[in-house]
Amino acid sequence: MTRKKKSTPKPSFIRRIVMLGLKLSIVGIVVLVGYLIYLDATFTERFSSSRYQAPALIYGRSLTLEPQATVNKSTLISELRRLNYRAVDAVKDSGQYRLTEYGVEFYRRPFDFANGPQMAKRVQVNFAGNRVQAILSLPDGRTLNRIQLEPPYLGRLSGGNDEDRLLVGLERVPSLLIETLLLVEDRDFYHHSGISLTSIGRAALANLSAMRTVQGGSTLTQQLVKNLYLTRERSLWRKMNEALMAIVLDYRFSKNEILETYLNEVYFGQDRGSAIHGVGLASRLYFGKQVEELNAADIALLVGIIKGPSYYDPRRYPERAQERRDLILQLMFAQNLMNKTQYVASVSQPVLPAGTGRLVTENLPHYMELVKFELGRLNLPVNWQQEGLRVFTYFDPVTQNAAEAAIVTELPRVSDDDELQGAIVIANHQEAGVTAVVGDKNPRQVGFNRAVAAMRPVGSLIKPLIYAEAFQSLPDFELGSLVSDEPFQLAQSNQPIWIPQNFDKKFEGEMLAYDALAQSRNVPAVRLGVEVGIERLAELLQMSGVDSPITSVPAITLGAVPLSPMAITEIYTMLAQHGGYRPLQSIRAVTNHEGLTVYERNVSQQQRLFSEASGFLVNFGLRGVINEGTGSKLADAFGVNKLAGKSGTTNDYRDSWFVAYDNQHVVTVWLGRDDNQPVQLTGSSGALKVVQQVLEQIPIVPLQLNSPTDVEAAGFHPQLGVRIPVDCNNARLLPARQKKLPEDLGCSGNIEEKSWWQRLF
Repeated sequence: MTRKKKSTPKPSFIRRIVMLGLKLSIVGIVVLVGYLIYLDATFTERFSSSRYQAPALIYGRSLTLEPQATVNKSTLISELRRLNYRAVDAVKDSGQYRLTEYGVEFYRRPFDFANGPQMAKRVQVNFAGNRVQAILSLPDGRTLNRIQLEPPYLGRLSGGNDEDRLLVGLERVPSLLIETLLLVEDRDFYHHSGISLTSIGRAALANLSAMRTVQGGSTLTQQLVKNLYLTRERSLWRKMNEALMAIVLDYRFSKNEILETYLNEVYFGQDRGSAIHGVGLASRLYFGKQVEELNAADIALLVGIIKGPSYYDPRRYPERAQERRDLILQLMFAQNLMNKTQYVASVSQPVLPAGTGRLVTENLPHYMELVKFELGRLNLPVNWQQEGLRVFTYFDPVTQNAAEAAIVTELPRVSDDDELQGAIVIANHQEAGVTAVVGDKNPRQVGFNRAVAAMRPVGSLIKPLIYAEAFQSLPDFELGSLVSDEPFQLAQSNQPIWIPQNFDKKFEGEMLAYDALAQSRNVPAVRLGVEVGIERLAELLQMSGVDSPITSVPAITLGAVPLSPMAITEIYTMLAQHGGYRPLQSIRAVTNHEGLTVYERNVSQQQRLFSEASGFLVNFGLRGVINEGTGSKLADAFGVNKLAGKSGTTNDYRDSWFVAYDNQHVVTVWLGRDDNQPVQLTGSSGALKVVQQVLEQIPIVPLQLNSPTDVEAAGFHPQLGVRIPVDCNNARLLPARQKKLPEDLGCSGNIEEKSWWQRLF
């Protein structure tokens, strides 16, 4: 009898489900581990090398106060207000100032200057007229040699995005800010592993208790991952991805690294189309302070803004922002982060100080264009966006405001031509730095920058180069030498005969070189230019910074060479430095956001184009242009011997130029039309008036002409142009190179034989 084979019982349905779930779990774990490994390999590298892109932040010059510096009380007060210092009755904290009987007391903010960080400092600056008399450190009353104010912020140049941030190290962030941030956003930050279920639950209870949203459920690590790498999409997959990336981040990096990155990344709103990220720049935006200066109310507002930068924008919704701030102040008080006195003072504080809420109040398109161009020519690190740049320039808001006001107010006064345009460049010739640029009659107009791109004939502005070279290369040529202002013809190969004319179509005959330069006579300049050499003049222009082609024709002696206002300013900066050439620049130094030097300009090196003596003589002549020549209106306005300069007018009155300089500033003004039509203005009737308006708004530093050791006061015969004794009644006294005169030289310019009686005594 055959036995029946026993059948194996089939697994139950539940068992099959369990087995399937187990297999899927194993697969899921494998996939999860694989994905975590992938995240660890890719995400960690991205976070280490390129967490965010930081822009190049552009700063102006630092106002430096020293005893005897030409700075008055009103200038200092204007600068303090520009930097958002607050007027108070008693100066106790940084960013405050008050007027005193003898000057101004202020508490300078801490700042990372180009030459290194400086701590906050309280000082008293006393004035005597338009000069600094003394600087005293407070409270000890110790005398200081100098004090620097932090530079004004001008704007940003991005590395390819529209995000603004100023990177700050965790050590610079106030502990109260960190404690408040963790209190509101992530209390278990230092205890969880990137995600926290307890914080989610606690946030829900806190929000329910307050009947409003006061805490978030995501950890700071999750928020950071979302801000850096994920979209705003609301989905389960994104939330899971965020959690996994947070776990990896927490495993690979320290809590302090994550917190510092968060503080530099968190979004705080918009400023002129740029997204403001990080507490460093947000402190400047909303309070005009460094992050180290934030008080409890400031901190509460910043932490409150994080929840909704648009919704809690204190500039647009101050009541809503104040309500959020005060709620956080209550939490701070409840958690013993402040005492009752501090709490009462904080809730009484205005949401924003007066005058803040903007990083940059006005755009500077023409100056920023120059900075961007120069920055592109520097040898910067390839990955500079990772550490950001802080670019320190020569920009001076006082001279820029003066230039803008002058061109806006004076153009309608000098002409009713609606097409009249203008450009102004102002430089500090002591430092070869560009301090102000206006490239359009509308200073805010973005587009064609005439200050650097308008190439126009320069007219008589070329003449000082001719005279300087004549002093240098012609052994017997002096300011008291005779030059000929008489008609002459100049033959040119394959060209018509050239007959140069004076502006007034008249000729003065023989005249002293000093008078010919002061009166801007054309014919003597042409004769002298031909004598020193046309090729040499072209070479001098190129040695003075001109990089455009120059045609070596005799007409360049009358300025038939197109140059920009910037190029002219560079030439006159060299002349103001008595022949020492340094290229003009807008950038003084560059550091990264941590303060490490990336570039520092060396301004001590000069290329000498003329001797000190030749440079002094041409400066003396250009001072004469102002004292008694074509620029005498400036002497009438500001006094004699304070300025030097030169006018320039081109054919048919198409271009009006004027350059004036004192012991610090070179001011160049050009007026004309873009279509090159006549404007019916000379250099003196047009551009000079704009220059005068500029100089009325900036403190003039009187020109100092220190005679070189080989130059002496000399007498010249006014008709013969030869040396005569200085005590002669008819002598024209002018500086000249030292020269031993014959003992018997008389006032007639001839050797006068003495009688035996005169020779005896």
